[in-house]
Parts: sequence; C-alpha cells; structure tokens
Amino acid sequence: SDQFPRDVVTDSLNEFESPNDESLEELIRLDEGIHQCTDDDEQNSSSEEFCNDKDDPVARKKAERKALKKKKKAERRAQREGRGDPTAGQKSCDMCDKGVDLLVRCTYDETLQWRMVCGGCWKKASGGVVDGDNSHPYYRYGGLWKNRRKN
Repeated sequence: SDQFPRDVVTDSLNEFESPNDESLEELIRLDEGIHQCTDDDEQNSSSEEFCNDKDDPVARKKAERKALKKKKKAERRAQREGRGDPTAGQKSCDMCDKGVDLLVRCTYDETLQWRMVCGGCWKKASGGVVDGDNSHPYYRYGGLWKNRRKN
C-alpha cells in the first residue's frame, strides 16, 4: 500500500483554495490516524487491512485463521528441523500405555486379538522368544510399527 509522507499531505492541504479550519483539522486527524494505524500494523504484522477492522468480526476471524495457520506452519518447520515435539507421532502400548516409537504387533491372550506392545511388554507377552514358547501358547507375531516422524 502506498503511503504519503505527512509533509506531502499537509502541502496538498495548502493548495486548496480556501479550506476552513474544521475541514483542515479533520484532514490532519485522518492523516495522523492513517500513520498511527500503519505504525501499529508494522509492529504486529504486515497486513493490508484497515485499522477499523479490529471491531469487524469478519476481519477478526480472518486474522485468527491467519495466526493459526502461521502457528501450524511454524510447528511443521520446527518438526522438520528437529526442534519439534519429541513425542510427535508416538503410539501407546496396549499393555502399559507408554508412548513409544516402536511397537510389535502380536496376539498374547485367549482373545487372539491383535495388540500393539512395546519392547518391554513384548518380552512378557512372548517370553522373549521370537516365535513364542510353550508357556505362551497364545503368542503370535504380526510385524513391527515404527514412528516415521521421529527425529
């Protein structure tokens, strides 16, 4: 947005044929209001909206959406650069509910339902043997899940 310097605006006021004092003061107030709004906008963000839109609910919603979008973008960037949440993408173990980056899919009880267990619980479920043993008749291996979002 093109902004006029204050001296250009006041010089252009002098070129009017004969402005009365009220119209001159009103133009100066408008000029000062525009400069005040642009100063505030430069500090908060480089927006092209008018300052009077702060009371406008549509403009406020738009600003909130824009701020939320910037926040999510910053979080994604931080995650890519290795500065993000270390627990991002983790799943919890079905036995101990601990969030981990590697789970083993297996069955280990009489329901024969597939469960996701962490390494510590896997030793309890299988007896520490890949194919199970006689003391763990319901154990069956079903694969691994790895957290691909881990740094």
